[in-house]
Amino acid sequence: MNSSSTSKKITNIILLLICYAFYGFFDLRALVMLAALSLFTYAGGSMIISSLKADDDKRAGMYAALCIAAQIGMLSYFKYAASVPLPVGMSFYMLMAISFLADCRKGKFPELPSITEVLIFISFFPTILSGPILKAHDFIPQINDRKRLTKERLTKGVWLVVIGLFMKLCLADRLAVSVDKVYATPLVYSGLTLFMTSVGYSLQLLFDFAGYSNMAIGVATLLGFDIPVNFNLPYMATNPSEFWSRWHISLSSWLKEYVYIPLGGNRKGTARTYINILLVMIISGLWHGSTVNFLIWGVLHGVGQMIHRAVCGNRKDAHGNTAIRILSMTANFLFVNFLWIPFRARDLSDTWTIVSRILTLSSGASYFYVYTFIFGITLIVVQFIGSKYFGGNDPIRPLPFDKLYSKVIFCTLLIATAMFAYFGSGAFIYSQF
Repeated sequence: MNSSSTSKKITNIILLLICYAFYGFFDLRALVMLAALSLFTYAGGSMIISSLKADDDKRAGMYAALCIAAQIGMLSYFKYAASVPLPVGMSFYMLMAISFLADCRKGKFPELPSITEVLIFISFFPTILSGPILKAHDFIPQINDRKRLTKERLTKGVWLVVIGLFMKLCLADRLAVSVDKVYATPLVYSGLTLFMTSVGYSLQLLFDFAGYSNMAIGVATLLGFDIPVNFNLPYMATNPSEFWSRWHISLSSWLKEYVYIPLGGNRKGTARTYINILLVMIISGLWHGSTVNFLIWGVLHGVGQMIHRAVCGNRKDAHGNTAIRILSMTANFLFVNFLWIPFRARDLSDTWTIVSRILTLSSGASYFYVYTFIFGITLIVVQFIGSKYFGGNDPIRPLPFDKLYSKVIFCTLLIATAMFAYFGSGAFIYSQF
């Protein structure tokens, strides 16, 4: 064994210990469960790969099905049956464990990765709490081939962490003040106030989750890993399908590769395609939460995609006409915004109360939070810049530190975060799912 191989093994063990220490800090009682699940996943992968090497495809399929079913059963138990809280991050690391088994079954690992590599993959600390969701065949090969920390990677990583902190502390957590207050007693407030608060939650959720994703990707970049972006101006989408190509991209990609395509995708006729779309969105809803609200949220997102596909097919509608695109974008935002109401409301009764009071413009107490307007207008400006000059992509990105304007922007962002950070709502929203 050469010194380079030994050094990589030692580095990997240190990284694994850091991952476990990080997770233990947030959920010490569930650390044993994480380790046990990881070992179970490794053993399952070993049996699958051994069967494939022995040309026993049927046995490999059986092992994969049994192991994945056991993992889904465990996640379902904690989400729907157990009287104890869901272990932090389980919704995310369970999907990554399933990804490893599925990739083994599909032959994407000719040789079994080491146990250390598998344990690092499932417990990777920047992403374990709220994603992005990693795929085994994308991430595991990087563990022993990590990029060196160059000036460019250092710049990118630091920028992403700072941008993420600003989005979380200064934008999302400040919006949470009004959202939490109004959603606590929706019967008190007017329909217009409830609508503006629903918009505030749409913004809060975006800034909170995209902020975490930026920080996770930034830290991973500093550690030598490349993780794709998880958000790309989702409220610029002009239809429900485009929304899911811009929102929580890692989940959308995971569902497409491991659920939609195995179900047949769009290869088995129109009716089957619609059924597959609906099934995928139902699974997405059930993955997010255990209440009827999340089921409704998933079903309606699926129905929205089905209707759009039936009316527009695969046409890239609204791309050639600016006015039509703006109208489509506004209509789609309203659709997504209303569906965030059951996502946030405590139960079905509150959901109905909020939606009905909005639609009937009911009278009640008024509470218009100025930050909803400020951050909303800011996002519209960012989306306009992205549409006009960046091909519809997010214009907010790391800048090189060798330019004066970049240093000024970076320092301004740091000062703004220090001055305007709000520390009243610390938890990341998606870490609770």
